[in-house]
Amino acid sequence: MLYDYTLPQWLLVFYIYCVLGWMFESTVVSVQQRHPVNRGFLRGPMLPIYGFGAVMLLHVALPLRGHPAAIFFAGMVVATVFEYVVGVIMEALFKVRYWDYSSHKFQFQGRICLQSSLTWGALAVILPYFIHRPVEDLLEHLSPLATVIIVCVVSVAFAADVVGSVKTALDFAKLLQEVDRMRAEADELRAQLAAQAEKTRRQLAEAAQEMRAQSAAAKEERRQRILAASEESRLQLHLALREADSRLSERVRRMRLPSKSLVRGNPSLRAARYQAAVDELRRRLKKS
Repeated sequence: MLYDYTLPQWLLVFYIYCVLGWMFESTVVSVQQRHPVNRGFLRGPMLPIYGFGAVMLLHVALPLRGHPAAIFFAGMVVATVFEYVVGVIMEALFKVRYWDYSSHKFQFQGRICLQSSLTWGALAVILPYFIHRPVEDLLEHLSPLATVIIVCVVSVAFAADVVGSVKTALDFAKLLQEVDRMRAEADELRAQLAAQAEKTRRQLAEAAQEMRAQSAAAKEERRQRILAASEESRLQLHLALREADSRLSERVRRMRLPSKSLVRGNPSLRAARYQAAVDELRRRLKKS
């Protein structure tokens, strides 16, 4: 098996595995979610991490042909390091984690886990000998000119998708900050409501202690004054809370379709600092 590919051929290999990876993950997640899901970071049918992973694994297999155990361990190490680095960079840039292994055994920071690493190693072994053979046949039958034309067309579409998706991801990071602030305001109002209820209970108890010797009418008058003052404060807080909730609902309603697709297409989406905002968005999008 030869891997003496030209640059256009390597790019075509990259794009093919981007699409195959997208087909695999979208199918799996769609079955799990029981509705069609466009999986991944990009809007189009591509998952670049699979494209990069396939190219790296093919390069690992080249000098180790005939040594499947060495291919397995080398592929596992290289792909795991790559997955970890990509995860760190994407979370630093976009404030969210597009995959999360926190619930898996033998995981590290939720970015990598033993199960995923073993899968990468197995893929490194079977990729050059089985999965890649149809792709290699395709490359052999395509003329150099046809390869260049296909790669140029796909590259333009891919670059445009990357630019648009990066903008969407950056906008989404800002949205998370905004939603987190609005959610914190609503939580503060709920805390004030709870504090007001406790204050009213305490005032009623104190008034009952102070007015033991007074008439029932006086006690009731004092009680009604306390309740009236409390009700006015509670009404203002309820109105403010309703307004805050309405603003939050309106902000979610005005979310751009790509941002909505980003949340719906990544059920394992996590944000260490803004997880409450992610959960809020996911909950409200399910209702819409």
